[in-house]
Amino acid sequence: MRFRLLFLGAITCLAAGCGSTHQAAQTPTATVPAPPATTGIPVSPSPMALTVFRVDNGLLRPSVGRVPRTTAVATAALGLLGLRADVSIDAGTAKVALDHATQDQQAEVVYTLTQFATIRRVDIAGRTGLTRDDFAAYVPPILVETPAAGAVVPPTFHVSGTASVFEATLVVQLVRNRKVIAKRTVTASEGAPGRGTFDTTLTAEPGEVTVAAFAPSAANGTPQHEVDVSVTVKR
Repeated sequence: MRFRLLFLGAITCLAAGCGSTHQAAQTPTATVPAPPATTGIPVSPSPMALTVFRVDNGLLRPSVGRVPRTTAVATAALGLLGLRADVSIDAGTAKVALDHATQDQQAEVVYTLTQFATIRRVDIAGRTGLTRDDFAAYVPPILVETPAAGAVVPPTFHVSGTASVFEATLVVQLVRNRKVIAKRTVTASEGAPGRGTFDTTLTAEPGEVTVAAFAPSAANGTPQHEVDVSVTVKR
């Protein structure tokens, strides 16, 4: 009987794992590292190009300046002219908050602002309803408005502006490394003493190029009233 009890006890101990120094293996838990924290880096929008008109030796010359992108383009354009003034637009009239402005500054502001389709007149420095006609004395015989100096243009682009030249005839050409690479004879909508508009299309390979516009002399065809505008052609 005693032997039987011992035998049963041994079986019970084996079933329970008595005295065993081995433990069941545990499956390790994999630790998944958290993704690294990222810091958002703001991307500034590319600047916008604006054409402004400046008085140079008594004549208006357009050029391109670049400003941070904004919807207040009229105010930004005045900033390029060195004028800090708010602009409000109502029924085609731009009201510039400047109490004092020289005649040259008024010419610059009127020509710069009236390039925008929504502005036909300008109130500035106590004067109201000013238009480009009020500053005709500042306009050269040939005024190339597009492209303006410093502009970036596609390989095929328009050259347009106004002219007051004999028989409304002018020549527009592209010059690179002192060589003429494209040439057009253009007829403005009106001849001198009136002033007409002109528009033509030219093509050039990428790179720096000069747009030259002039009226050929009636005597020998030599350039008269030449205007040179440097631009960059990019695809």
